[in-house]
Amino acid sequence: MIRKERFLVSFFCLLIALLITNQLQAQDTPLKLYGIQSGIIEYKYAGNEVGVGTLYFDNYGNRCAMKMDTKRDAELNKGWVISLGEYQYIYDKSRSNEGWKLKNPIIEWIQQNSLEEIEKYTEEIYAKLGIVRAGTEKYLGKECLAYKGENGKLLTWNGILMYLNLNFGGELTQQEVTSIRVNIPVDEKYFEIPKDVKFSDLPIFGTEGYEEEEEDSGDEDEE
Repeated sequence: MIRKERFLVSFFCLLIALLITNQLQAQDTPLKLYGIQSGIIEYKYAGNEVGVGTLYFDNYGNRCAMKMDTKRDAELNKGWVISLGEYQYIYDKSRSNEGWKLKNPIIEWIQQNSLEEIEKYTEEIYAKLGIVRAGTEKYLGKECLAYKGENGKLLTWNGILMYLNLNFGGELTQQEVTSIRVNIPVDEKYFEIPKDVKFSDLPIFGTEGYEEEEEDSGDEDEE
């Protein structure tokens, strides 16, 4: 279970990286993750995972809360991912009073690198995913940055993911906006970390704890 949790978190953070670097290409400061101050965005998922999700954000994306209600085969993926600055909290109170806490290294990495270095890294990520910059395309009336290629298409608007259809490694991921409301007040309750949930640190992206566990599991496989 923990391996799947880490995979899902890593993929989520990868998408965050894509959105952040997209937005950095459109503005002069890395302090605003989105070009919109606040909003509530509803998504629909299809492909290997089906269901719906809702993103709440303010302070230009420095506070985000994503509610998920999806299903992959027979397994449900429900709960919340709350991002406050560089920290993320992942939990599902309907299943457990325990959750994950992680420090997203992407924020610190952005602050330590130049715009040119970030743009170069972004293009490398897109190339690995099989998509390249392809001008702009309208979606729900918004003029979006478009990335297309043999593996699919990705559209963003002001750093916000509007549409994603990606077939990578046999995994079909489709996520699209069904409703978008921006520059509106967002209730503080969506960004509150529940006090009755116990959060454990979740190391990812090659941090020390994760590397050690992966090495141990590799030895077990060999045996």
